[in-house]
Amino acid sequence: AVVSTQSTGDEARLYTDLEYRYKYLCDFIGITEDDIKLIHGAAPVLGPGADEMIEVVYSRLFAFSSTKKAFFKERSKHDDPSDNYTLESYHLETPQMGMRKASIKKFLGMMLTQPYDIEMIKELDRLGRVHAAVHVDMIHMQACQAFVQDATIGALFAYKNSDAEGAAEFDAVGTARAFCKVMAVQGQFITSWYEDPNTRAANQESSKA
Repeated sequence: AVVSTQSTGDEARLYTDLEYRYKYLCDFIGITEDDIKLIHGAAPVLGPGADEMIEVVYSRLFAFSSTKKAFFKERSKHDDPSDNYTLESYHLETPQMGMRKASIKKFLGMMLTQPYDIEMIKELDRLGRVHAAVHVDMIHMQACQAFVQDATIGALFAYKNSDAEGAAEFDAVGTARAFCKVMAVQGQFITSWYEDPNTRAANQESSKA
């Protein structure tokens, strides 16, 4: 069957204009206002368990030396320099980790309650920028994002299958799909800080040297 082709428009602008990129991704993936309403509607479901979910995520990150060391090497910026931690002894109750947990809780709150406007788009972009700046490898970013997505979907369906008030009417499938779409956009915004056409061109030139 012949499929009509929609114009992407100014493709170079996808890498320079955050709003333009966000709109393209939403159009391609099929993110609508209904999806955002479903995500906002999940606030009473996910909000009360946010602290527990965040602990689960950071415990997972600390369970692997490859991800734990990303926090360990940043400790001097946030923790007491007199604390002589080793990678093995570094733990989740340090000042740095308290700050990290608060930051991700704030972002989760934004996702669940705030409009998906330019401020949200800037925050999606910031997540990529700050992690790339401290040289967290993309493989660990993707692994963490997949873990968070799975935990989120698990929480949605756990509520759906519970006896909690409103569970029977809750659209777990639609909400899970909405989160998957938005997390895919978040993933692209993160990835763009690791590799875009300009980065690839630079890498190709350096490989010839």
